Amino acid sequence: MIKLPPLKPDSDQMLHLDALRIVGALMIVVFHFNRFINLDGRWQLADDTIKTFSLIVDLFFVISGYVMAAIYTGRLTTLAKYGDFLKKRVARLGPLHWATMLVFIAVAAAGAAGWIQDRDAKRYDVACIVPNILFIHAWGVCKSQTWNFVSWAISAEMGVYIALPLLFWITARGRWVTGGLAILSLVILLQTPHGDRPFHQWTWDYGVLRAVPGFLIGMLGFQIRPLLAKLPYPNLVMWGLLAAFLIASPLKVPRDVLLLVIYAVGLAGIAADAAGPVGPVTRRLAPWAQLSFTLYMLHPIALKMGLAWVGLGMWNLNGDLMRLWVLFWVVALVPLAYLSLILFERPARDWITRLSWRKSDRSSPEAH
Repeated sequence: MIKLPPLKPDSDQMLHLDALRIVGALMIVVFHFNRFINLDGRWQLADDTIKTFSLIVDLFFVISGYVMAAIYTGRLTTLAKYGDFLKKRVARLGPLHWATMLVFIAVAAAGAAGWIQDRDAKRYDVACIVPNILFIHAWGVCKSQTWNFVSWAISAEMGVYIALPLLFWITARGRWVTGGLAILSLVILLQTPHGDRPFHQWTWDYGVLRAVPGFLIGMLGFQIRPLLAKLPYPNLVMWGLLAAFLIASPLKVPRDVLLLVIYAVGLAGIAADAAGPVGPVTRRLAPWAQLSFTLYMLHPIALKMGLAWVGLGMWNLNGDLMRLWVLFWVVALVPLAYLSLILFERPARDWITRLSWRKSDRSSPEAH
């Protein structure tokens, strides 16, 4: 029989950030499903609120910066260790990224053959297959979001991972330097619209730069975590700031301000983990963070096939029936993500991690 283990956090030291990860992943799913939620125009308040959920990606950049600083500070001291780090990152992100891209390549091929009515020259850009494979499709080399369109964030993450030794060199200069660079990068990007869009809406068009301020803020959070731990009731502050974000979203608060709130949510999560006590809600949510990446990568397939093809195309759903169908897919993605994690991602990750191009690795006890 196939063993289906329970979900467990990777560490007891980041449970609040884990809780934010799973809540954030579900918010991103709802953000992309939103085009089917308000087809009848009766849920305008929800529509106005959900449109801001794209900023949750910037929360993930903060969390990623903190996690990388917490795990790898002082460890990437040789080219071999840096290579092993990148291999682990590819092993974590690559299998599902490449697999979901293959699904959309199959969709494009079926559309080109006339088997289905699905053609999109920008989305299914053959010239951007190789950049997707190499994780560089959010570095300004493509002309739109391509294939599994949400994977631009994976490309952005990979960009800051590659730059991590440089970022560690900078942060080693002290927290004031880290904070100053984070603020400077944020100010510069806020003053640098691209195509009449602020930087926090960039995806394929230099989304890798979008990740920089949030990632640096996360690294700063690691450096000042003793100070953040002194924040009174940090867990309540974390959830309170997230609630404030939700309340402010339909009130037409500028997105620049909402972005700062999201950064503050991430810092509050770091503060809550540094302070120590974990509430029952956070403790129950934290294990589900194991599914956050999988939910993020799988939901465009549900969006395409479950909602667009079946719900709208075949069944012509609208209004409350479509909203129920959207809810079904939000819920159904959870067990699907679990099965993907256990049966595909973890085995693939382990296989890639075991690959070695150095002879000494195969004979070393640490390689086994």
